[in-house]
Amino acid sequence: MLPENRAFLIRGDDGREYGPVDLNELREWVQENRAGVGTAVCLDEPGAIWQPWQNYPELVALVAEAQGTNPFFLPAGTTVAPMTRRVLACVLDFILSSFLASPILCVVMSVSLPDWQNQFTQMLLQPQSPIPPQVLHYVMLGNAIVYLILMLYMAGFHAAHGQTPAKAILRLRVVDKDGQKPGFFRLLLRAFVFVISFYLYGIPFIYAFFDSQRRAVHDLVAGTYVVSE
Repeated sequence: MLPENRAFLIRGDDGREYGPVDLNELREWVQENRAGVGTAVCLDEPGAIWQPWQNYPELVALVAEAQGTNPFFLPAGTTVAPMTRRVLACVLDFILSSFLASPILCVVMSVSLPDWQNQFTQMLLQPQSPIPPQVLHYVMLGNAIVYLILMLYMAGFHAAHGQTPAKAILRLRVVDKDGQKPGFFRLLLRAFVFVISFYLYGIPFIYAFFDSQRRAVHDLVAGTYVVSE
């Protein structure tokens, strides 16, 4: 027979303490992969000490229940990444990929439009004058190159390491529903939808704030999750 509905304090992966929360609320946290095996817990009682999640039968039962009822429940020991770190990683990755794209853009512009610097300078000095069609064409080409580099950057690093440089710094990783590194073509699809979301002013990213497992549209399409290490 399991103990009565006791309240617990929870230590998150950010080191902060949350609670007290009862089993009903913890059931929701487990379903959302916000807590589970590997999470440090403490009874909300005087003199209680921090212990592993698996030391309490009622908490182990919550994980077993989630595994049996939720087909998208992640394996034990994995925790969905917080949105703050995901957003920061996204911004850092875009900056890093832009650095990679800069020399390629310079080469392409120099070869295809040798006097591009003069033409852009003239546009800045005479903002009322119409934009030359040739310049507009290469602006669109440059934009396409930036997004292509971003897609290859995301797909390549995730396929090789399961994380981009920014995710490595922030201790995040992309996994499939089994907690493993997804295959290359799935990650390429994820990167493609990610870039489309960026092109659409980031609007598809907003979905992650409402999804219980913090999955954006590119995660839903590719069947991936971003978890904390």
